[in-house]
Amino acid sequence: MEELLYDWFGLNDWIFAGLYFLHFPGVGEFWRVMSYAYSYWAVALIVLAISSRYLRIRHRATEFQLERMSAFLVELITAFSIVWCTVYTFQNVTLMPRPWVIRPDLVAAQVPLLWHEGLPASAPAIAVMLVSLAWRHLDQEKHKLLIAYAALGCMLSVISGVNWPVEVAVGALLGWVGAKVGQWYLRFARRIVAP
Repeated sequence: MEELLYDWFGLNDWIFAGLYFLHFPGVGEFWRVMSYAYSYWAVALIVLAISSRYLRIRHRATEFQLERMSAFLVELITAFSIVWCTVYTFQNVTLMPRPWVIRPDLVAAQVPLLWHEGLPASAPAIAVMLVSLAWRHLDQEKHKLLIAYAALGCMLSVISGVNWPVEVAVGALLGWVGAKVGQWYLRFARRIVAP
């Protein structure tokens, strides 16, 4: 099972070794700080930004503007709850030694207490979830920034030695599924409330 889940019959290790050539001095410390921005802090800041905007414009905003902000918050809170609970439940079950334990010749050691992640990776899960939710609310110009945000989070997880590529792939998939469930829940709630 470990061969299937983590090694991908040799491919996972090969991808990790290839991506790790992008490693640069201080990437571990950089990702230690940035991973929080890619996970719950990003969600908290978006919720605060939308809520403060709502409070500022609530007297003069159109019904469409207020409804759109409310819809995004419902999707975001629902998706985040699903993704975060799933990430921590499965990480406790699938705990796997970090790349720096198995490949000490290749990876700079991280702080074990902070880096206890298993499958799926949390930062890529949250990044892809945010991108999936924001995609239809932003214009095409900003789609490039969304893609860069998600791609950077996924790559930094690997090149810092915190996650295996399979953990990043599963985290990204979980983030996308969580966003879709959040969007589905909003449509479902509207159908129940509308009649």
